[in-house]
Amino acid sequence: MPTDETRRVLKVFGVAVTAYEDAVEKGPSEEVAKAEREVETRLKEVTELINRLRAKKKKK
Repeated sequence: MPTDETRRVLKVFGVAVTAYEDAVEKGPSEEVAKAEREVETRLKEVTELINRLRAKKKKK
C-alpha cells in the first residue's frame, strides 16, 4: 500500500507537470522556464523515492 510520502511526492509531481504543460501552451515565457525547473526538481524527488523503495526491496 502506498505511503503518505509516496502519495505526496506523486501528487506534487503531477501538479508540477500540469503547470508546466499549461505554461508551454501559453507560449514561450519566463513561466515556462520556472515550471520546467519545478518539474526537474520534482522528478528528482520521484527518482529518489524509487531508489529508496528499491533499496528497501533488496533488504527483504
